[in-house]
Amino acid sequence: MRSIRPLVYLLVTLLLLVSSSVAAWAQGKPEIDIRISQTVYPPVIAVRGVLAEKPFDEMVRSGFPARLHVRAELWSEGRWFDDVHSRAEWDVIVRYDVIDRSYEVVRRVGGAITSLGSYTRFADARAAMELAYAPGLSTPQRGKKSYVLVQAELQSLQVSDLDELDRWLRGEAAPAVQGKRSPASALTRGVRTLASRLLGGEVRRLEARSPSMVF
Repeated sequence: MRSIRPLVYLLVTLLLLVSSSVAAWAQGKPEIDIRISQTVYPPVIAVRGVLAEKPFDEMVRSGFPARLHVRAELWSEGRWFDDVHSRAEWDVIVRYDVIDRSYEVVRRVGGAITSLGSYTRFADARAAMELAYAPGLSTPQRGKKSYVLVQAELQSLQVSDLDELDRWLRGEAAPAVQGKRSPASALTRGVRTLASRLLGGEVRRLEARSPSMVF
């Protein structure tokens, strides 16, 4: 029975998060801030207000990392069609370290990971996720009107992130005897499926475009 208790707790937490996260998202007024000019390039981009403090704090503490994926594109205006000339993508991830009782925030660009700090308060971790970043976009074409398009997506849970949950529950959800599964294994799979459908489907998307300008 002990092996089932943490899974039941996670199940209850997931159900509570579904109802509270939607309302908190609407109240948070998320936005993408793009700072760009003829003298400021590449642009400096910040995504703010995407983490509602209470529901996402509970989610992260329960073992589910939050991931913000951002894509920035440099476009030039054409007579008939606009053309994309450069693209940059990055992730900002926050997860809770149960042992240290701290929130770890990292930025991942390609295969490179940069630490944005370790924090004891979720509010501070959220502020770190909102730090501005200058992506490596190519230089705009001279004499042509160009603009930057930014898309951000916050996915409260992805299927790949469930590996974090597996490691967290490994001691109680692993097979007790070689060749046999523990009594909690079926419930573990059920929680994974429910988590994917409820939180994995709760994707928040933002989009913003800078003013067109000639560089």
